[in-house]
Amino acid sequence: MTMIADIPITLAQEGLKKYFFFSTGASSQATETENLFMYIIWVNILSFAMLMALLGWFILKYRRSKQTANYQVSPAHHTPLELAWSIIPLLIMVPIFYYGFTGYADKLAAPADAEEIMVTGEKWKWSVTYANGAEPQGDPVYLTETRIPSVEFVVPVHRPVKLIMNSRDVIHAFYIPDFRTKMDVIPNRYTSMWFYPEKETNERDRTTGRLRDPSQAENPPHKVFCAEYCGQNHSEMMAQLRVVSQEAYRETIRKWTDYRQDVTILKVGQLVYNRKGCNACHSVDGTASTGPTWKNMFGARHEYTNGTTDTVTENTLRDDILYSQKRILKGYPTSMPIFAGQISPLEMDALVLYIKSLSDAHEAEAVAPGSKTVGEYRSEQKPK
Repeated sequence: MTMIADIPITLAQEGLKKYFFFSTGASSQATETENLFMYIIWVNILSFAMLMALLGWFILKYRRSKQTANYQVSPAHHTPLELAWSIIPLLIMVPIFYYGFTGYADKLAAPADAEEIMVTGEKWKWSVTYANGAEPQGDPVYLTETRIPSVEFVVPVHRPVKLIMNSRDVIHAFYIPDFRTKMDVIPNRYTSMWFYPEKETNERDRTTGRLRDPSQAENPPHKVFCAEYCGQNHSEMMAQLRVVSQEAYRETIRKWTDYRQDVTILKVGQLVYNRKGCNACHSVDGTASTGPTWKNMFGARHEYTNGTTDTVTENTLRDDILYSQKRILKGYPTSMPIFAGQISPLEMDALVLYIKSLSDAHEAEAVAPGSKTVGEYRSEQKPK
């Protein structure tokens, strides 16, 4: 696209950009979006100024005191004037339509060599899966004062990135303000958008306050929001996007295909709790939420909507997680997804132990097996 050349950038426009956006767009398409936005702003400013000037002039020129008698009859028709107020606004609006349409089409049609990343939206979190099957690992980030955990994912710098998006429940919208781009995420269909990150993330160290790379300008991680109201925790449905070098990107997603060998099983359970979206509906401290709290769930006796009553054990937990719609805990909705085929044996065992460790009566039983590392666990699983 050639919008940058077609729409002149003035000093005043640059000043307005800073006032409206507070930052420079961090993707190649961002500048085009900003320029179109500023063009619309100037159309509004100048047309408003012209209309207000004409209004003032008409008030003074045609005020009643100047025509106390022999009022003039207004003309009923003036062809040149009517053509002018129809054609001139049309010509002003044509660039808005052209650049709006071509810009939207450009953000949909990703280059053939784009790095494809799957994004899933669900109440109330974003999940990311890479082409090699990796999912973001590591501790979650906390982007709001409510301390609700959010996922952080990485993309490569200087390479087009295509997001293929889908929703598991209601309509969401994947919105990256720094990239000036947003796309609806809809259930039962795929939508996509792409961007070209131009600068690596370069943030300040929390301890020293110094930039991690002093030779480069500061470029904090980019925030991702949901821009479509989707329910109770809509405002907390966030993620963090980090732009890294292409070499670091490849190494990171390679490491993310597996859990580190030194991580304990209980830690894996906690990571699964955050990554698989369990934290959206189940608290671990007894707080009421959409689903039952995991605090003291293990070993408790529960009543189900099919009329049965059962005690929570390792076997019932496994069955209820993998096939969540077979029976529903009384008093709770049927919104939990089925995890059969979406969770590995390691993750299943770790999740059961994590839930068990949250029970006051059974915590001690989970400490010993939960303190084993992933490496020790896998060694025990190997056939003798």
